[in-house]
Amino acid sequence: MSDTATLSRLFSTIDQDLEVVDHAFQERATSGLELLNSAATHALSSPGKRLRTALALLSGKLINYRFEKLLPLSVAFEMLHLATLVHDDIIDNADTRRGRPTVNARYGDHVAILLGDYLFAKTAGLIAEVEDFRIDRLFSETVATVCEGTIFELLSAHRMDLSVDHYLERINYKTACLMSACCKGSAIVSGGTDAQIALLTEYGVNLGIAFQIVDDVLDYTGSQLTVGKPTGNDLRQGLVTLPLIYALRNEQNGRIERVQRVMSQQQPDDEDIHEVVRWVNAGSGITESLALARHYAARAIALLSEFPASPERDVLKDVVDFAIERSH
Repeated sequence: MSDTATLSRLFSTIDQDLEVVDHAFQERATSGLELLNSAATHALSSPGKRLRTALALLSGKLINYRFEKLLPLSVAFEMLHLATLVHDDIIDNADTRRGRPTVNARYGDHVAILLGDYLFAKTAGLIAEVEDFRIDRLFSETVATVCEGTIFELLSAHRMDLSVDHYLERINYKTACLMSACCKGSAIVSGGTDAQIALLTEYGVNLGIAFQIVDDVLDYTGSQLTVGKPTGNDLRQGLVTLPLIYALRNEQNGRIERVQRVMSQQQPDDEDIHEVVRWVNAGSGITESLALARHYAARAIALLSEFPASPERDVLKDVVDFAIERSH
C-alpha cells in the first residue's frame, strides 16, 4: 500500500472534513490571472498527503472540535507548506517533486517565486478569519522560523563537520515547526488549556523531527518511485543529513576525504553519488538514524497519553507509527 493510501485509510473518520478543506484550498489558491492560475493549478495537482490538515483536525477533536475555525487555519497552513515547497524547489534547482515537474521547471524561476509570494499573501486573509491574535502571532512566528531553517540549510551546505545537535536544530526549524504549529494552532482555537496546548505543541515537534529523519534516511534507502525524487538528492544539493553525519563519525578508513570531494562539486557525477549512497547503506548510519527517529516517535506517543483515550488519539498515534514505518 502506498504512503498516500495508508494515510487515506488512517484519516477515514475525518475524510468529509478533509474534502471540505481541499475544496476551500483550491478556491483560495487560484487566481484570476491566467498565468498565475495555471502555475497554481500545476502546483496543486501534485498529490499530497494532507498530513498537516489532518493533524489540525485530529488535534481539535482531542479538545473541542470547532470546524468553522479549523477550516481557515488548516487551509492557511497547507498553503504555507505549498509556498515553502515552491520556493525550496527554486533554491534547490529541482526539476521534479513527487514524480512531476516542479513549478520552476515548467514555468521558470520568476513565475515560481511570484506564485510562492502569492500563496504567502493569501494566507493572511485566511488567518484573519480565525479572529484570534494568538494565531496571528503563531503564524508569523512559523513563517519566520521556516525561513530561518532554510537559511540554516544554505549556510550548512557542503559542511562535513556538522554535529547531530546542529542537524536536529535545522530540521526543527525547517520541518518540525510547521507540524507543531498545526497542532498548537488547533489546540488554541479549540479552547485548549495551557497544558493541552503545550502537549500538542511538543507532540508536533517530536513527530516532525521523527518524520524528517526518516525522510532523510529514505534519500539513501528509497527509490525515485517511493520518495518522488532521485535517491541521493540531498548529496547532489550538498546537504549533509543524519545518515551521513553518523557514517562520517564512524569512518576509520579515509573515506571522509572522498566524500568531501564529492560534496564540494557543483555537479557531482552520478556514479560518485551512488558510491557514497552505497557506502552509507553498508554502515551503521541508517540504523542509528532510525533509532533516533524512533526515540522522538516514542516521545510523541508519550505526550498523547496525557489525553483521554479516544479514536482520534489512536489515529494521532498511528500517524507517528506511519512516520517511522514508511517505505525504507
